This record gives sequence, C-alpha cells and structure tokens, in this order.
Amino acid sequence: MKGGTMTRIALALAALLAALSLVAARQGRGLRVLSEVEDLESRMELQQAREDELVSRIRYLESRSVIVTRAQNELGMHNPEGEELQIWAGAGR
Repeated sequence: MKGGTMTRIALALAALLAALSLVAARQGRGLRVLSEVEDLESRMELQQAREDELVSRIRYLESRSVIVTRAQNELGMHNPEGEELQIWAGAGR
C-alpha cells in the first residue's frame, strides 16, 4: 500500500474511534440523567403518598364524630335536653 492510503485509513480509523467515544460519552450522560429522573420520580411518588396520607388524616380529624367527641371531652359539650332545647323560627331555611 502507498503512504497516502495508509494515512487515509489511519485518519478514518481515528475519526471512527472519536465518533464512538462521543457516542459512549453521550450514552453515559443519558444514563446518568435517566437515573436522576427515576430517582426524582420515586421521591415524588413518596411525597404524593405522604400527602394522600395527610389529607386522609385531615378528613378524619374534620369528621363530625371526632369533633363531637373531642368537644364533649375537652369542652364539656352536651346535647340540649328539656328546657335547654329551643327551636327558633326560620332556622329551617
């Protein structure tokens, strides 16, 4: 082979190796980014589950049965009986 042909082959091989190196580097970066995205998604799912749990707890604490029980125990609330019970006109609207 002539010297010019060997040089061309060497340059083509160097270009091919450089291109493959760039592809490998980009793929490595892509895999790192994908890993970070998956980590963020799992953290978001965990936070969503925690939020759902807190909303459920709030709904329970806001329920009438909990409020009435706590008002009876902590504030001494009782249901009106006898003369305490008054019906006001127009209250049914």
